[in-house]
Amino acid sequence: MSSPSTFEENLRAVVSHDADGAIIVDQSGAVRFLNRAAEQLLNRHGAELHGQLFGLPLVVGERAEVEVLRPNGDFAVAEMRVLSIVWEGQDALLITLRDVTFERQAEAALRAAEAFSIAILNSLSSEIVVLDEHGKIVAVNDAWIALARQHGCTDVTAVGVGVEYAVACAAIGLGTAAPEVLGGLQAVLTGEQAEFTYEYADQGAQGARWYALRAVPLRGERRGLVVALQDITAQRRAAHMAAEAALLREQLRQMERELVNVEAISRPDDLVRSRLEPLRLRAPHLFNQGLERYGVLLEEALSNRIHRTPMPSWSVRMLGEWFGSVWATPRDLIEVHLQAMQDRSQYHTPKKLQAYFEEGRLILLELMGHLASYYRTLAAGDVASHDPER
Repeated sequence: MSSPSTFEENLRAVVSHDADGAIIVDQSGAVRFLNRAAEQLLNRHGAELHGQLFGLPLVVGERAEVEVLRPNGDFAVAEMRVLSIVWEGQDALLITLRDVTFERQAEAALRAAEAFSIAILNSLSSEIVVLDEHGKIVAVNDAWIALARQHGCTDVTAVGVGVEYAVACAAIGLGTAAPEVLGGLQAVLTGEQAEFTYEYADQGAQGARWYALRAVPLRGERRGLVVALQDITAQRRAAHMAAEAALLREQLRQMERELVNVEAISRPDDLVRSRLEPLRLRAPHLFNQGLERYGVLLEEALSNRIHRTPMPSWSVRMLGEWFGSVWATPRDLIEVHLQAMQDRSQYHTPKKLQAYFEEGRLILLELMGHLASYYRTLAAGDVASHDPER
C-alpha cells in the first residue's frame, strides 16, 4: 500500500503534466498549487496566484462552465470540475479546468451566422421555406408564418422547423395542387430537375390570390431545397385586363368609327367634340352610375348562368339607351366593363372571375349594339335628344 507521501507525489506528477488546467486550493479557498496548463489558461504565473483566494463557488462533484477574466481583459471559458483530495497532509480541493474557449467561440459564431441568415430571409417579402433532403422544414421566414396565419393557422409550430413540408402545404392554400408540387420538389431533390416552378390560385381569407412557387436546390455540402412563394396576383389581374382589352380593341375601332359618323350627322361639331370626351372625365357621377347599373346586370347574368335561365333583353336595351342618352361612346362602355372586372378580381376566385369575363363580354357586345341603334334612331330624328342632368 502506497504511503501518503508517495500518493501526493504521484498526484503532483499527474496534475503537473495534465493537458487540462489543475488548481489545488485548501479549505479556505486559497490557491496552493496550479499546473502549467492552468497558468496558460489564466495567463498568470503560479507565484502570482499562490496564496490568493480562488474566488469562485466550488461544489464537489459538480461540473460547471465558468468565464475567467485574464489580465489583458480577455475572457476564457472553462469547464470546471471539483474533487476532494488530501494535499500536504490536509483536506483540499482539486479544481480541473478544461479550456473550451474555442468551442464556445465557434458555437457563438455559428449562432451569429444562423441569426444573420434568418435576418436575411426575414428581409425578403417572398415567403421562404428551407427543406432538408427528407422534405422537413429547417428554416422559414416571417412572411411564411404570416401567410400561414392568413389561412387561419393559429399554431405556427405546425408550419415551422421540424415539420414535413407535405403537412404544411394545407396551411398555405396549395389544396389539390399539393401532389403536383410535392412531386416537383422531389424531382429537384433527386437531381432530375434543376428547378421547379408552379403557379396556383389560392382562395384565402383576403380573397383570391395567385402565387408563383419556385424551388431550387441548396448550394453546398448540405442537401435540401429552398422554396420561395411570390404573390403574382397583381400581374395576373393585369394580364386578365390586358387580354380583355385586346379582345375588345378591334370591336371598339369598328363601332367607334360608325358612332362618330352618326354623331357628326346628328350634332354640331363643337358639341360632338365635347361629348366625345371620356364619360369618366366629363361626368364622373354618370360614369359611376353606369358602372353600378352594369354591375347589377353582370350579377344577374351570373345568376342566370348558374340557374340556366335566359337574360331579359329589355334590361340590357334600357341600359344601352341610357348610355346613349348621356352621349357615351363604345370606349366608355369598355371602360365601364374593365372597371367592373377589376373591382371583382380582388375578391373572387379565378374560376368565378372567368365567368364574369365571359358573361361581361356578351353584355358588352349587346350594349354596343343597343348604343349604335339608339344613335341611328337619333340621327334619323325618330327620338329626341335630352340632357341627362335635367
